[in-house]
Amino acid sequence: MLKTIKGWWNREEGAHQKPELTLAVTKLMVGMMSMDGKIDAEERGEIVTLLGEQFSLSTAESTELIEQAANIERTDLGFDVVVKQVVEHFNVDERTAILAKLWRVAMADGDIDFLEEQYINRLSGLLSVPVSALSEMKAKQEQLYPDLNQSKRFQQPNPVIR
Repeated sequence: MLKTIKGWWNREEGAHQKPELTLAVTKLMVGMMSMDGKIDAEERGEIVTLLGEQFSLSTAESTELIEQAANIERTDLGFDVVVKQVVEHFNVDERTAILAKLWRVAMADGDIDFLEEQYINRLSGLLSVPVSALSEMKAKQEQLYPDLNQSKRFQQPNPVIR
């Protein structure tokens, strides 16, 4: 019983904590990486590179952040908490730049998937990034990947029927 009460206490305590800003941004990147149902080495490598560029982190530090962000048991990394943290600390241009990094993660494996497209579209709305800025950002980033496979981009995946 004491263990149960302690667990409740820790969960409630964690629910009020905000993630460190670098961890919040990493959580969004990890969310993008997992959208297509595969964790690719290319996407993981892109996250490491992007974290190094944005926060001057080493490969080891970036890898540790990715592991922390992938921990689904962390109550401080709820999607709503992470989005709120990003909105509070970044202006619209900076939030657009974060979306550009997420889009680079999605493109790193050479494919854009329907769920990746939906993730970035939904997230842009939650981050209050104007649709025009999102469209411009996507086009600009896609120029970096001329061989990008977009065949699944607008095709909703078939549900598994059992």
